[in-house]
Amino acid sequence: MDLESLKEKFYRLVAPSLPNEWDVEEALSPLADNDSTCLDEIFAQIPAIWPVSHSLCFAYLSAAGPALCCLAVDELSLWVHTLLDRYETGGLRGAQLFMADVEQQFARQLRGQGGLRLTNVRPRLQPYVNGLAGRELPLLGAAEAATDSEVIFLPSEIALFTEQEENFLLYKLMASFQWASLAAGVFAAPPLLKLHRKSAHPLDCFFSEFDRPDDARRLFHLLETGRVLAFLRQELPGLMRTAAPLLPRLPLSGDEAAALNVLDRMQRGLLRGDWPADGHSPLVDRATALLRRSAGQATDNRASLEAVRELMVLLAPDEHLAATAPLIFQGTLRLQEMRNLGMKRQADKELRMMQSATVSLPVVRRPADAGAQSGNEGGQQGHDAALITEMEQAWEQLTPFMQSQALQISIDDMPQPPADPSRDHGQTRVTGQTTSATGGTAGPAMARTPHAGRKKGQEMTEPVVYDEWDYRRKGFRKKWCVVNERELPPVQNTFIEQTLKQYRGQIRRLRHQFELLQTGERFVRRQREGNDIDFDALVESVTDNVAGLPPSDRLFIRLARDHRDIAVTFLVDMSNSTSGWVGQSIKEALVLICEAMEVLNDRYAIYGFSGMRRLRCEIFPVKRLDERYSRTVRQRISAIGPREYTRMAPAIRHMTSLFAQVEARIRLLIVLSDGKPEDYDDYKGEYAIEDTRHALLEAKAKGIHPFCITIDRQAHEYMAHMYGEVNYIFIDKIKQLPARMSEIYRTLTS
Repeated sequence: MDLESLKEKFYRLVAPSLPNEWDVEEALSPLADNDSTCLDEIFAQIPAIWPVSHSLCFAYLSAAGPALCCLAVDELSLWVHTLLDRYETGGLRGAQLFMADVEQQFARQLRGQGGLRLTNVRPRLQPYVNGLAGRELPLLGAAEAATDSEVIFLPSEIALFTEQEENFLLYKLMASFQWASLAAGVFAAPPLLKLHRKSAHPLDCFFSEFDRPDDARRLFHLLETGRVLAFLRQELPGLMRTAAPLLPRLPLSGDEAAALNVLDRMQRGLLRGDWPADGHSPLVDRATALLRRSAGQATDNRASLEAVRELMVLLAPDEHLAATAPLIFQGTLRLQEMRNLGMKRQADKELRMMQSATVSLPVVRRPADAGAQSGNEGGQQGHDAALITEMEQAWEQLTPFMQSQALQISIDDMPQPPADPSRDHGQTRVTGQTTSATGGTAGPAMARTPHAGRKKGQEMTEPVVYDEWDYRRKGFRKKWCVVNERELPPVQNTFIEQTLKQYRGQIRRLRHQFELLQTGERFVRRQREGNDIDFDALVESVTDNVAGLPPSDRLFIRLARDHRDIAVTFLVDMSNSTSGWVGQSIKEALVLICEAMEVLNDRYAIYGFSGMRRLRCEIFPVKRLDERYSRTVRQRISAIGPREYTRMAPAIRHMTSLFAQVEARIRLLIVLSDGKPEDYDDYKGEYAIEDTRHALLEAKAKGIHPFCITIDRQAHEYMAHMYGEVNYIFIDKIKQLPARMSEIYRTLTS
């Protein structure tokens, strides 16, 4: 196919975007010689890549032709799916490296010959590590294994062995080694050490005492490796027995034919048991003896520190250890990151202490008044003064640290000026050297962090990150949407009183109808005892007796009253399209359903949702599942109002994660919305509908039944596809919503 035809086909796929013609020609020129079947498959992937990144799409077009030399045509879509995952985890550079070597990076894995990726083993490995540590210790990808005491870093991929089980065992050994380094006290401060810099890790201060601190660091790390391996043999003997055949096969640096330095020989002795013979050299002999002695000291790192002091004196000036790479499971020491985390934890602790002290600061009398006091009052004054002095000293120590770390605070992606220490600091989360109100991590970071000084609209929990379904690539965009729970400030007005007055007759009828739903009654037949005789069972018993068979004694009917076990969450659309009568009727419907449900034992919650773009998906708790219907809840209902856009899927996924922890026979998720999902960015149309549909399928897979009440006049076009034929209802007259909502709930739960 000629270049002009390729360009025309490309422009049809990416319309209405108009990319630079030169970029298009450069990317499409290598494809002109491919046959039509290959071209059709290559171009079929463009709609999945172009919305993600234009640069990635051009890079893909340049690499697709050579990729088909290693792949079958029907394997191209799988390659593109993995390519998009690599782009989202490693950026454009990571995706380009992935496309540069199709055989090694993808084709071998597809045939079961390649390496093992951390993303594939994390579901098995993460619970194991958490169990060892007794706390959450996340596993993150990095170039080399390491730990900063809060996270364990592991290589993103291991392809050292042909067998995947062996690669997984190496992953397990790496993770166990990093945990054991923390548990065995590898990073403990040397005793009686004078810190040269308060911001430096004590071990870095120890290494800086030598003329060659890097060599001292390498010696210490290997000496401690012997001790950690001995610790693992004691704590995890099963793992070490299984991993023992692997250790001699691990790669080692240094050329056997050339002269090996002392570190090379120590590594070989540690992994292979190939200890050099005595008399090789005084340095090697002494290093071998010290390594064996350190391995026997499983309590602390003192023996290794003393060994470093002794060996650094014996180390010749021309003997450099930089060429010796660390063992693959040993990894590297991230001492400065560990020190930074420790300082931040200490700063946060001091900050919380000062905030709590500011709230309940005792009255301190001036020194001039001290002479008039006596007894315990004088002692209390001294205590108060000491407390204030301690707080001032803590703040003086904290301020230089915050300035040196160049902390930047951003709320909703907008940089904020440095906080005034005399004012409330709110609740933020520190990641690296940036404090962000919209950052977050994947997973169940749902522990509530209430704060007495919280401002209006501020987060009530840590931000949570969710995937987003992309139907074009038939896969998820990983860690794509950030969900924040924000406080909905109660509003005191006459809305509740007017609603109760307007619908007082209807509320009375609803309460009476709901009272009849409190328990369900049914007859249970063939019981040994009961309220009445089961004549069918009696006839069968007599017949059996005449026939010479043993008669049954289950001859009664019992009236069973089953208690309801229902939990429901109402998810309310708070987008700007709900302004006017729509929002008013939604709030009135919520008041009616709450007033009626107070006579039931059903647990129910109300949440609102809105937001703008994927990094600011907002959830507004109106009533939590374990919260009573109170005056505060009524005032929050009054505060429900139009905000921004309708990115519905993150809200559904968030409700699913909360609901998954609730045990109930029936779990309902009732969505009240006036229109189709849509956001300010490209989240609209078929993409938004398919993502919302997938979020609803995820909820169903966890035993949650979703149902939608919609007032969109064009709802029939897409609602059946999103919810299913019988899982939604369309209300065309908005004033009918308050009455119909209670009827719908009664029908769904009876």
